Formats: sequence, structure tokens, C-alpha cells
Amino acid sequence: MKVLFFVNAAWYFDLHWLDRAKSLVEEGHEVHVVTSVADEAIRESIENHGITCWSIEVPRFSKNPVLNIKILLAFRQKLKEIKPDLVHLITIKPILLGGLLLRFTHIPFVVSFVGLGRMFNNTHRAADTLLRRMITTFYSVILSKNKNAHAIFEHVDDYKTLSQYVDFLDDQVHIIDGAGIDIEKYKYQPECEAKVLNILFASRMLWSKGLGVLVDAVELVKQRGIAVNLKVAGIIDSNDPDKIDASVISSWNDEGKIQWLGTRKDVENLIRDSNLVILPTRYSEGVPRIILEACSMGRACIVSNVPGCKSVIQDEVNGLVLKKGTAAELADYIEKLAVNETLRRNYGLISSNIIKQRFAKDIVIEKTICVYESLLRSHTI
Repeated sequence: MKVLFFVNAAWYFDLHWLDRAKSLVEEGHEVHVVTSVADEAIRESIENHGITCWSIEVPRFSKNPVLNIKILLAFRQKLKEIKPDLVHLITIKPILLGGLLLRFTHIPFVVSFVGLGRMFNNTHRAADTLLRRMITTFYSVILSKNKNAHAIFEHVDDYKTLSQYVDFLDDQVHIIDGAGIDIEKYKYQPECEAKVLNILFASRMLWSKGLGVLVDAVELVKQRGIAVNLKVAGIIDSNDPDKIDASVISSWNDEGKIQWLGTRKDVENLIRDSNLVILPTRYSEGVPRIILEACSMGRACIVSNVPGCKSVIQDEVNGLVLKKGTAAELADYIEKLAVNETLRRNYGLISSNIIKQRFAKDIVIEKTICVYESLLRSHTI
């Protein structure tokens, strides 16, 4: 089988999809990925695993129709060159452009919705409403009653939302929990003894990920006489309109509000050295990888009341879920776990077992390959 992935950014494929692609190579399949390559080291990392990486520019936020047509034509050329048996489209723009092209071919394809994007963030702005209507119309054209396309969601809430716009067939939809965690790499480790509560925030530096609220909450906790250190790691996404400017990050670091760690590859070490992992995101995303990794290593988590987070964290079972998402509420939750090490450890143990049962890498890989096999069996020419 020859499988082609189409995804907007090489770094994203390397972080979230490489294990699944590697498993296909190990089973003797030919694997290609079409993506934007900004870092040749990432291309090398992908190709070192026997995957052919093709570069085409896919600007994530451009609405320029001429540019989008160029992307579509470039992808069509790659389809002609590679002649895949199956195509897997990941992230919004590849789903829209690749899906519109593939809808009118006989090539079977899978789309993966890793969250629905910020236009579904309960916003009532006219521009977001119009964009949402346009995109859901395209999704309907691409997927409604299409026997040659299957859709994967990371949680059922996104499926319920999109099914209001798309007429899915009963066997067309699959729920697969997150990216899959290497439970050996992220194995359970008890907290280290520390006089200061070390909190980790690891994500892209976007306001909608909730870092601003977390910074304010930590300052409130410090005012209550609790020793807290907020460690922040992640990518500053300079192309995203929702980005937190590097100057703001630098200012917080200089003022002692955060300890800025930059972009890090050794996330497991950051989690090991933390007591608590927090993600107060408002972003409409899939299952956040940092929460899966933290849970696997036995760290208690505080998350926001959004579907992707609630897929992993059950409130007061294996962590805490914010109701309002305010800095004051988050400060109360941090204090609750800061003063109760036993509760943190209990949450961490339960979370680690949940990851092994539902979110382990091997489980996710097997489910993904089953989707491919199911689609190819039902494929109509």
C-alpha cells in the first residue's frame, strides 16, 4: 500500500504523526508526506525513518484565493507523481483543498479533525460566523455520504458539532483518542520532593491557550504566601494572529512571573521536574498532547472546560476542570493542589492508568490502520 499524508507543517507531522507513519513503513508500506518544510532538520528526521517528504508551501492563515489555488495545483501534481492508494489529510487547509480535489477522483482518503479551529470557539463575530459557514459548506461537499472518504475525530464532541453540517454515513466516522503516547518514554515517575510548587505550561504561545490567565493566577497564589514557580516552554508562532509576542514573554520572564524555557525537545524531563501541569485553553482543539504526556508520567493536571481536555481529565477524579476559566478560579485550584500532595499523587496515578488503557501509542496506531483497511475494503471505483 502506498499512503500519502498531506499536512500543513512538517514540525506538526513530526511531533504528532511520525509514529503512525513509521509503523506503516515497518509493515512494508510506502509512505509519503506533502507538507511545508521550514526546517531541513525536521525533513531529515522524517526521511530518516524511510518516509519521503515533499515540500510545498501551505500558509496556514492566508485566505488569498490565488495562493490557495497554487497549493491545490501543487498538491494535484504530487498526486499524479506519487499515485497513492490512499491519502490522509490532516489539519484544516489540507482537508479543504485536498478534500475538494479528491472528492472528484476515485482515490480513497481519510480526513483527521484534530480540533475544529478557532472559528468554532463560541464566537459571535460576524467574520467568524461567515468563515464557519463557508468552511462547513466545503466540509459537507467533501464528506457528505462519500463512501470513498472516512473521517477521524479525536473526541465525540467535535463529531457532534460537525454532524450538524455534514451528512455522515454510519460507517464513515471514527473516534480515535489523540496522537498516541509512548508509555515507555513517558513512564510513570513519582514527584520529586520540592520546597516550591513547580507548575509547567507547555504549548504554543497563543493567548487562546490561556497563558495570560495562568500568569495572573500564579501571581494571586504567590500573594497568598504559597511558593510557586511557573515554567513555560513552547513555540512562539510568529505567523499566528493570536500569538503572544516574544517581547511579552521576555517581560514576564524578566519580572519573575515565569521561567521561560523556550522550545524544548525534552518534554519528558520538564514534566518529571514539575508537580503540576496546567492548560487553561479556550482553543477548539483535539486532545492536547501535553496533557496526555503529563498524565502518562503521573502528574496532576488542571485544564479548561473544553472537549479535548475533558476527554482525558475528569473533574475531581484524575484532575481539576475549570468551570469559569478566570484567574481567581484557577488560583483557587492551584492552591487546592499545592497544599495537598496526596491528592496530586492520587490524580497522577489514576491518570497514568487511563493513558495505558486508552491513549497508548500502540492502541492509536492499530485503530488508525484499521480505518485504512476499512476504507480500502469499502472503496468504490
